Amino acid sequence: MLSNYKIFIKGMVCERCILAVREVFRELNIPVVNITLGEITTVSALSAPDIAAIREKLEPLGFTLLENKKTKLVRDIKELVEQVYSGSYDFPADFRFSDVVTNRLHKDYNMISSVFSEIEDITLEKYIMEYRIEKAKELLVYTDENLSDIAFKLGFSSVAHLSRQFKSNTGLNPSHFKEIRKSKLSLSGKTGSQD
Repeated sequence: MLSNYKIFIKGMVCERCILAVREVFRELNIPVVNITLGEITTVSALSAPDIAAIREKLEPLGFTLLENKKTKLVRDIKELVEQVYSGSYDFPADFRFSDVVTNRLHKDYNMISSVFSEIEDITLEKYIMEYRIEKAKELLVYTDENLSDIAFKLGFSSVAHLSRQFKSNTGLNPSHFKEIRKSKLSLSGKTGSQD
């Protein structure tokens, strides 16, 4: 379960400010739990594009978005997870995500992991595994790549390792998602090698 996400805004001084900021969030379709002077609570953490869009809409109104250091760190970690497990990262033989994150963010891994767990209510390791499994599902359903290629692209040590993690996280085998792809292709009249 994700916890609520607080955003701090400089320049809010009255009820009209609250109404103006509420309208910005409504226009951007970002659900809000509460708005008070200088603080907004959203349903969940926001993505980097959401933050950029909010900042862009608030500045012309005379407001400045202030971001909590911990939530910014979590967003930076998520962006790094996305970069590394996108399917195009060149994994070195001795790859460890903890080394990558500490080198890129210049912070102690235990602190990074602790902040991530505090903000997201899930361990960083579990988040990474869930992200990799979601990416594997996407590749199984929308590409004709085999399991060996997918395991390699997502940094799994073997097809067996990917399959075990897949079954553990989804309760299903990877072949189930290959069947979804076959069904989608047969419904659209395409063959397995076409997209």
